[in-house]
Amino acid sequence: MALSNLSRWTGAGTTRSLPKEAQMSPAERLVDTTQIVSEFGTSKPRISEWSNNPDSGFPAVAHTQGRKRYWRHAEVAAFFAQRAPKKRTLPAAVLEADQDELLTKREVAALLGYTRTSTIDAYFRDRPGYFPEPDEDIDAPMWRRGTIVTWATSRPGKGRRGPAPAAALPDVPVEGDPDELLGTAEVASLLGYGSAASFSSALSQGRIPQLPQPDTLHREEGRRGGPRKKWRRSTVLAAARERGVLPKAGQDENEDLVGAAEAARILGYSNADSLLSALAHGLLPDLEHPDGFEYRRGSAGRPRQQRWSRTRLQELAERRSPVS
Repeated sequence: MALSNLSRWTGAGTTRSLPKEAQMSPAERLVDTTQIVSEFGTSKPRISEWSNNPDSGFPAVAHTQGRKRYWRHAEVAAFFAQRAPKKRTLPAAVLEADQDELLTKREVAALLGYTRTSTIDAYFRDRPGYFPEPDEDIDAPMWRRGTIVTWATSRPGKGRRGPAPAAALPDVPVEGDPDELLGTAEVASLLGYGSAASFSSALSQGRIPQLPQPDTLHREEGRRGGPRKKWRRSTVLAAARERGVLPKAGQDENEDLVGAAEAARILGYSNADSLLSALAHGLLPDLEHPDGFEYRRGSAGRPRQQRWSRTRLQELAERRSPVS
């Protein structure tokens, strides 16, 4: 079929009642940018970058229709097949070394060929559960060489993939013995983190100033490695309240706290951005101090979302003039 008849085509490999003899063969099938993004898991800016770079190896445009561009599907598929990651290999010295030896974050980064430890921090921040949790966490997180070798040789490569599921954190009740000692998983749960690994990473980088040093270092019988960090429940709850993850002491836990979008609606603003802009410019002094915060789970504690009492907002709305 002539390319000039492309306007009769819609979607990926479908036609509008074309005669059988006019059907495109798989080799002639054309795809646009949207279809490439959907099938191969890339992005429109990357496609544009590759297409405009003659050295990228991306196939030439096969047809244009107005401002829309089309490529031959077979050539696009071959391009992505060539980009498939090769099987990872590690030096023999790494594989033959003591697999139980504990490595610091810097040593792990060097083993994996990373120039900065921030790559590991980014894994914990952006992809909870993807990178293995530390085998030890005393003064800083440490991993056994075998843990890293197993991860490096089995993790998925680049391309379309979902993050590995993070180990579920325990459901830790607020009520209980205030002197009970809690480990990293329990503390991570109470502080609103999505995994023990993301909590440990944030702690080692000093991003939880509300949490003091562990109340004790507890060594478990029959378990290798050094002692485990433990905090009293009262210590963790105080940190959680200071961070805004839990209501402050004396505050009604059933109080209805709302975010910027609902606050904007109550006060007559068009959207959350306009309310936050007014707040930043000092136009809402009554709301400068929020009633609480909500931390995004699975992150290192940022960004935190401000929360205000619905009752407080409604009272403020009654006192101020409607927003034009």
